Amino acid sequence: MANQTFKKINNPRVVVPDNQNMNVMRPFINFGVNALSLIAHTLITIVKSIPKPHSEKPVIKPGKKVIKL
Repeated sequence: MANQTFKKINNPRVVVPDNQNMNVMRPFINFGVNALSLIAHTLITIVKSIPKPHSEKPVIKPGKKVIKL
């Protein structure tokens, strides 16, 4: 395994790797959340705009026959 200690060898500045991944990934996470909310709102609008079928069935007079295929 890699050793996490850093040694100074004639170098006054030691570069420590950035362990704050959340600060780097935050813009991508925000973009993903905003994109998913946009898709969700669009789908809700599309579903609401579809006309609903009538809950009442049409009344059939007794003298007429309906042939269903």
